[in-house]
Parts: sequence; C-alpha cells; structure tokens
Amino acid sequence: MPTVPVKLTVYDQRLAIVSMSYVESEVKDYLLMVHPSSLLSALTGLFETAWRSALPMHLNERVPCSLQPVHRRILELLATGVSDDTIAELLGVSRRTLSRHLEVMNSRAGSTTRFQMALHAARNGWI
Repeated sequence: MPTVPVKLTVYDQRLAIVSMSYVESEVKDYLLMVHPSSLLSALTGLFETAWRSALPMHLNERVPCSLQPVHRRILELLATGVSDDTIAELLGVSRRTLSRHLEVMNSRAGSTTRFQMALHAARNGWI
C-alpha cells in the first residue's frame, strides 16, 4: 500500500508491535507491545484489512494479472446473470468446484456477498 496508518507487526495473533514516534521529539521512537486483548483484535483486523487492500510489489515493469483466468471468466458469467448451475456447466466443473472458486474470490475481495464482490471487482480493475 502507498501508506499505512501505523507501522505494525502481528505475531501469531498473540502479540502486536506498533512503532510510534513521539511528535514533539524526532529523536525518540517508541514501540508499543500489545498482548491478547480487544486492542490486539482491533490491530489484527486493521492489518488484515490493509493486507487485503494491498497490491503486490513488482520489482520490474511487468505487472501480473490480478485474477486467474477462471476467476475472470466466472466474473464475466456472473455479470450476465446466468445461474450457478449454468456457469458450472459452461466451465466444465462441478457445482461444488464453482462454489470453491467463489469462496476464494470472496475471501480475496474481503466480501461476503456477490454484490460486495462485484463492487470490489469494479473498483480494483478485476473487470
């Protein structure tokens, strides 16, 4: 991500270290160690949200496609409004395999509904 709200490291969801600078003193930096608590849960949630929104780093000019071809095709078919059974048939996969692909796509988009996934796809150049 271009910017993040804090410098944060989470270890096995048991410890978080937040790097903080004291505003009035540029010399002193402080580390805040957060043990299991509601604050750790919130920081873990912040990290996961930032991670899902981040883009991969590329060390060369070539940027890989953000979606697998099968996922792009699924999005195209979903946009046409055809049923899941029809999509599975057109892809030559079982209904269960299609469901697994949709779960992966929802997880990657951080969505729980198809509408949310569609919004994420449109905003992030998936379609």
